[in-house]
Amino acid sequence: MKRVFDFLNLPNYKIPHYQKFNVESYPPIKKLLHQKLRDFFRAEIHNYESDLQMKFNWETRDR
Repeated sequence: MKRVFDFLNLPNYKIPHYQKFNVESYPPIKKLLHQKLRDFFRAEIHNYESDLQMKFNWETRDR
């Protein structure tokens, strides 16, 4: 949350209690599907990185 607050230029705030959603774990996607998605979204992700001036390191994630 600190990164979100920093990005939005808001003061850091500790959220005392919140309900967690999507706490299930999911099996990893197949390597081929991961490669296809990475190739498909490559240009958009680079644009977001440039616009936000931050790196997501999305190309180096192991699946």
